[in-house]
Amino acid sequence: MTRRTIRPQLTPVARFFCAALCAAWLAACAGDGPSSGGGGGGPIVAPLVEAGPMAMRRLTERQYRQTIADVFGDETEIPGRIEPDNRQLGLFAVGSTQVSVTASGFEQYESISRSIAEQALAPEKRDGQVECAPSDPQGPDDECARAFVARIGRQLLRRGLSEEEIESRVAVAAESAATLGDFWAGLQDALTTLLLSPEFLFRIEEAEVDPGAPGRMRLTSLSMASRLSYFLWNGPPDEELLAAGERGDLVDDQLLEEQVERMLASPRLERSVRAFFGDLFAFADIDQGLVRKDPILFPAFSQEMIGDAAEQTLLTVVDHLVAQSGDYRDLFTTRKTFLSRPIGIVYKLPVATRDGFEEFEFPASDPRAGLLSHISLLALYSHSGRGSPTLRGKFVREVLLCQDVPPPPGDVDFSDFADADTLTLPTARDRLELHVVNETCAGCHALMDPIGLGLEKMDGIGALRETENGATIDPSGQLNGVPFRDAKQLGRALSRDPLLGPCFVENYFRYAMGRAIADGEAEHVDYIAAKLERDGYALRDLLRMIVLGDAFRTTSGPREVVPEPTPDPNQTPDSTGTPGNGDATPTPGEGTPRPTDDTSPAPTPTGPTPTPTVRPTRTPTPTTAPVFFSTIQEEILNRRCIDLPCHSEVSRAGGLLLEGSGAYDDLVGVEPTNAAARGDDFLRVAAGEPVDSFLLFKVLGPSDPIFGSRMPLGGGMLADDEIDLIEAWIAGGAER
Repeated sequence: MTRRTIRPQLTPVARFFCAALCAAWLAACAGDGPSSGGGGGGPIVAPLVEAGPMAMRRLTERQYRQTIADVFGDETEIPGRIEPDNRQLGLFAVGSTQVSVTASGFEQYESISRSIAEQALAPEKRDGQVECAPSDPQGPDDECARAFVARIGRQLLRRGLSEEEIESRVAVAAESAATLGDFWAGLQDALTTLLLSPEFLFRIEEAEVDPGAPGRMRLTSLSMASRLSYFLWNGPPDEELLAAGERGDLVDDQLLEEQVERMLASPRLERSVRAFFGDLFAFADIDQGLVRKDPILFPAFSQEMIGDAAEQTLLTVVDHLVAQSGDYRDLFTTRKTFLSRPIGIVYKLPVATRDGFEEFEFPASDPRAGLLSHISLLALYSHSGRGSPTLRGKFVREVLLCQDVPPPPGDVDFSDFADADTLTLPTARDRLELHVVNETCAGCHALMDPIGLGLEKMDGIGALRETENGATIDPSGQLNGVPFRDAKQLGRALSRDPLLGPCFVENYFRYAMGRAIADGEAEHVDYIAAKLERDGYALRDLLRMIVLGDAFRTTSGPREVVPEPTPDPNQTPDSTGTPGNGDATPTPGEGTPRPTDDTSPAPTPTGPTPTPTVRPTRTPTPTTAPVFFSTIQEEILNRRCIDLPCHSEVSRAGGLLLEGSGAYDDLVGVEPTNAAARGDDFLRVAAGEPVDSFLLFKVLGPSDPIFGSRMPLGGGMLADDEIDLIEAWIAGGAER
């Protein structure tokens, strides 16, 4: 890892990190490290669970900012941009287990850490951060530095520091203070090392053998403190929770329940609810100014307005779920909301409050009700110059109902759909009728368009309208066979859809765990959904069942590490550390025991994604018996595609049939729909040539704008043994 020197006093910090990060990786690989926590008690009574793996989770941007605010005060500024989060399975919370820190990202963290340290130890704030006065402000004071490092380090790393960890930072403070003639500058350098610690930037969890169930691993009490706080509060543990973790309370049923009830009653709960829904709805695009509209078509649009629109939605969610303890499903029919002046202009409603928001309830006669009629979602899931029934319907399917909608083929002509001014096809409904007669598009758009058309009386920023290009808009449609006449009836149909509540549970469970639901946890998730279906989808009940369940408290161990491919000895490694070359280092992400020093797996540089034309290669598990298509169809395609209409016999996307009797003839020797793939000499399946088979590329290769998204099929990405089977079938001649 290369590191840029910014000013002279970085020298001791740099020397500290060279030693610490190298030791971190060696210690993690050796699996060395003490166990923390203690206490007794068995598991909370719940359905039988075989918990999934744990993994290191990098703090999301929201969590990083909240942690700094909790430790140093809300007024602490974080200059610049933090390393971008990564969205997986629709959530940054899941992507946090899949990311490292790039070299440029480390420089960003370093610059930000120095600024935070300077602010925290500025003359006007020192008394609140440092409980002692240095004996010599122009030189080292090891005793005062030691007290500060021990206290602030415990807050930042979410655990007590060892003597070695404390002394190493006291040495940094002393060397810098002696060099610069300033005790406070030295203390800033010591604080910077803490803010750059992998154990601050990442949440590193530990597990131990459960004495009440030998053979099962549970999270330690101290790891539970961090897992609870970042899930329920979206920030670090407070003093009471951290002390409970250190005492071993959080592996005891009763003591854990007491802490959970305290946390659920805390005002901090609102922070995590806002973080979850902001993540789920992709409001980061709004926060980052990525939602933009044509100023000629939408003069009322501004960044202030769309920011207020996101806040309106979050205020409505928090009021309904936290303050009122309402049923989640009623969010899609509620008339109560909050308005500010900028969004009042779009709603065409007067707002008396000059700054901020005021409570408002839409009349029963108003065409708006529920979250689907909020400006935030309507504008976010639209194009810059018009609304989009397809994007809005896709949002409902994928985000609210947890159904996969495959991406469009790469060579679809969108010109007819994009021409919003045509006189022959004046409304979106008219233009989307083209999907019905286009076999390539019909299957998937039948899932999305009838939903989104229910919101067509609200334009690209959510303003009401009755006509488009002079033609009357028809907002009727259907959701899973339930017809509706307008947006309000759509919200009612959605609130009663049997998939809505279970999807809410699945999304929150994935958010809590930072990964997909493991096979051994599926019954537990179904149990939670069934109980809430009977009792009402109250948020606190859901959170309580998640955190007190075995899936949250136990683990199967660290996530399996997929080894990097062996580099080609004839290939010269590039300077970026691209994964797979000679300079690459393993990406942290696995739950590991904590080393005794502040030396956990370090942020490591990662390189750019390989160019789309590079066909991924892998070493399949050897198969001795011949593999026939009947096996592929029975064990993979029929099972995975049966609930995916886009690749069924009833409706096909891209002319590709994966389920049923015609699947073989539609695959073997057939050119793909994707124009780029045809130009690269792919066939859907090239008998005997796995590397030339687009099917294998799509289930194995990375998503990219040229070849489209990686093909998930039903139920998520294919497992390695499924890919091995497909590859063996192709390599063996792709026999029927």
